[in-house]
Amino acid sequence: MSRETELGDDYGTPRVFEAELPTIDFPPVSRRKHGEVCMAIRRKDGRFLLHTKGDYPDAVMRLPSGGIKEHEGLEAALLREVWEETNLEVEIEAFVAVIGYHDGTNRSEFKSYLFLVHETGGEMMSNDPGENITEWREVTLGELPAYSRHLLDISSDWKNWGHFRATAIDTLVAHCRNDPGPGA
Repeated sequence: MSRETELGDDYGTPRVFEAELPTIDFPPVSRRKHGEVCMAIRRKDGRFLLHTKGDYPDAVMRLPSGGIKEHEGLEAALLREVWEETNLEVEIEAFVAVIGYHDGTNRSEFKSYLFLVHETGGEMMSNDPGENITEWREVTLGELPAYSRHLLDISSDWKNWGHFRATAIDTLVAHCRNDPGPGA
């Protein structure tokens, strides 16, 4: 069974598409073989968690994500990453999307597996200080597009990364609004 279908029966069939980036020659897209889980964590008050790290330009905020280990299942990777980054207990609401990447010429093997989860308990804190998360922010669905635009406006060596991270936010917004979304 493929990663794209292993959780579909329990959490819905994800939207599968490829996002076009200016280039795919940047980490993690060019280097990580096993992909990532991307976590849209909905707090009890309905707001979504975004974070920034000390080395991000302009303190941009994005959805949390984490790498999938070799031979690790998607659900196990998702729950491990949520625990490492937030210490929150969550339930999976939806398997939102499987996002592949290309630059018009080349395709990456890397995929982002986007999940919508909701908080059920726990106390917010990082269990992995190596993550270097410097700030968390809780935002409404209506505020998410402004964070995506900020990622798209990065003008530096981070531009490709900004487009990459904005895709997940745009896909989440489209899912929550029942729109076709990016790549449609």
